[in-house]
Amino acid sequence: MSSRSEAITFVLFTFNEEKRIERAILNFKNAGEILVVDNESTDRTCEIALQYGCDILINKNSGWVEDEVTTARVKAQVTTDWIYWGFADEMVDEQTLETIVQTVHSGRWDIINIARKNYYYGQFCYDLFADRMNRIFRKECIDFTGNKIHCMGKAVPGSRICKFPPERFVHHFISNTAKSYLQAMDRYTDIESTEDRPVPTKLRLVGSAIKTVFLQLVYHRGYKGGMPAYFLVCQMVYYRWLSAMKIYEMNLAINRDAIESKNDSVRDQILQSLK
Repeated sequence: MSSRSEAITFVLFTFNEEKRIERAILNFKNAGEILVVDNESTDRTCEIALQYGCDILINKNSGWVEDEVTTARVKAQVTTDWIYWGFADEMVDEQTLETIVQTVHSGRWDIINIARKNYYYGQFCYDLFADRMNRIFRKECIDFTGNKIHCMGKAVPGSRICKFPPERFVHHFISNTAKSYLQAMDRYTDIESTEDRPVPTKLRLVGSAIKTVFLQLVYHRGYKGGMPAYFLVCQMVYYRWLSAMKIYEMNLAINRDAIESKNDSVRDQILQSLK
């Protein structure tokens, strides 16, 4: 990194990240200010961050970090014009970091739209589930009002958006095993089920699964990632179905008591038939 920028703060969201936070800090420490937004970690995450001179904001979030309350606190804490929205399980290479700083200082843009590409089981998965988000922005140019989980707010009308080319991307190092991924999906889909979302139709669910397999493994070259990529596709298809199940249950007020009540009706019929 050739020079440090006084225009951008690199925000890193953490929870018990003592094994990963040091590398994430080293990734950005020569590029600008670093703010660690910590979800009340119980390990050495904050201690390590302080050793590197990072600012720390302790913020107990609601299970995700792009909600209105958290984003407002982050914006209030950051003193620079620009924010980089990042996590301890991500890094950017030198050329991408240089391009970010150059774009910030060009004066031509208000938002940078950048892709994030995944590693699963330590294997690079190419464009498999490579999502694009407006993750680098002037504070006033992203509106998080009414934001939903897995969304990155809305660009304020008139904002100038720079879309980075595919070779400039965020490296996302997924460390989940099958068991821990299922736990994460359970937590996220709980949040989704409380939002105002329609229940997907049967055709949409089946079509989405088929489309996901084809787009991600073929069109996005996920097959080049080997078995880890295939497993990741399976996890994401299951995620969509699990989310649909919970939304269905929420909309129809289905719980274990309601299910047992229906089951009792059938049980009673069986008992009546024995008389």
